[in-house]
Amino acid sequence: MGIAVPGHMKFVGSGALNLDLFYEVPDLTELEFGGIKFRPGSEASGDRKTFYALRDYLEARGRFLGASGGGSAANTIYALARFGFETAFIGAAGQDEEGERVLSELSAEGVELSRALVSGTTGLALIVLDEKRDRFIFVSPGTAEKTLADFDPSVTEGEWLHLSSLVTDEGFAFHKRLVLRTSGPVSLDPGEIYAARGREALLPILQRVTHLFITERELAVLALSQDELFETGIEVLFVKMGARGARLVLPRKELSLPAETPSRLIDNTGAGDFFDAGVLAGLALGLSPKRALKLGLKVAATSLSDYGRRGCPEREEFLNWVRELKEGL
Repeated sequence: MGIAVPGHMKFVGSGALNLDLFYEVPDLTELEFGGIKFRPGSEASGDRKTFYALRDYLEARGRFLGASGGGSAANTIYALARFGFETAFIGAAGQDEEGERVLSELSAEGVELSRALVSGTTGLALIVLDEKRDRFIFVSPGTAEKTLADFDPSVTEGEWLHLSSLVTDEGFAFHKRLVLRTSGPVSLDPGEIYAARGREALLPILQRVTHLFITERELAVLALSQDELFETGIEVLFVKMGARGARLVLPRKELSLPAETPSRLIDNTGAGDFFDAGVLAGLALGLSPKRALKLGLKVAATSLSDYGRRGCPEREEFLNWVRELKEGL
């Protein structure tokens, strides 16, 4: 059963292409390593030497759970492809075993990769979970991302561009060029990495963004009020509030919905990315922003039931939710 998408919208993601390594420790707040602050729900980045040293530290103090492809926009596009949408990804993965695994996971879900570069080394991420299911992420981008410095693809009419952060200056400059070569809608989930660049640095991208997905913490770091964000040209703001749900903000309207209760809580890694996928899918299928918000919360809650992408809902389950929401249930 196919998905009828108004205007045949194709979603194109761009952001980090990482291999995620999952570790479990008793308590994030008890970790001490090289000045890194292991705040639940936060993320940090560093070079490959620091990454491997932190991995060894975790090996000695925790339990390795497994590995899978990752990256915020990549997770969102992965979910949209699983739901039945036409998708593509623009980014860079390394010419190594990790890069092959990352790209093959996307390809297996039907993501078109003709605009993905293969060069250098793949980005790696440590996903650190504790017994309370809080999580911390440490990202090491590798060298593949730097190859985007001379890459200049376009996003064509009828394609919706969804961005998440790239760690390097080369990656950030690439995204500033990419949004200028885009004619359709643009959504952004900046994460703490882009939010930390500050309002002035991020403004050239924000001025092309129509839909912004952001957490309360990132909003505070960015230091822009909701009114100031709308002045940049943003049309819709989705504020993610973790276990408290999410808030839909329009220029003259604001609505909060509580989080859906998950069937089980295993891992909240990527829940925000899957929330983005649910909202984007709902909007593309003609749902109102409120019902798209509810769909995003359903997708996010289901994603908590397993590690990383293994918790992503299957297509039939997603379609059932869409039918219920269209019927007003």
